[in-house]
Amino acid sequence: MARNPFLDWLGPERFVRGEGRAELEVAVREEFLQAKGTVHGGILASLLDTAMGSAAGSLGVRVVTADLNVSYLRPAVGHRLYVKARVVHQGDRLYFVEGSVLDHSGSEVARGKGIFFRVG
Repeated sequence: MARNPFLDWLGPERFVRGEGRAELEVAVREEFLQAKGTVHGGILASLLDTAMGSAAGSLGVRVVTADLNVSYLRPAVGHRLYVKARVVHQGDRLYFVEGSVLDHSGSEVARGKGIFFRVG
């Protein structure tokens, strides 16, 4: 996998991918928080985009995000986030992927769907 400076900044403590799946775990840092002390929605979207793109890329292709939909289910609080993603359909050029973000207690805080376009 090519170096990904954004992934480096997110700083996952655990990152695994393979066979159309990806999982990552991050410690919540102060710069992830919005004014009310919960994790900013942009961080949740970025985590989903990263995990879902990695799941598609684990199938041996380079992809870029063509479409991303995020549903925020509840405020993300706590010290740790877990992200899981899996490819649900693989076409010739498009990969359809689903993902979810769980908080430290295992509650789902966000759910995403993405379409990724094969570029290589």
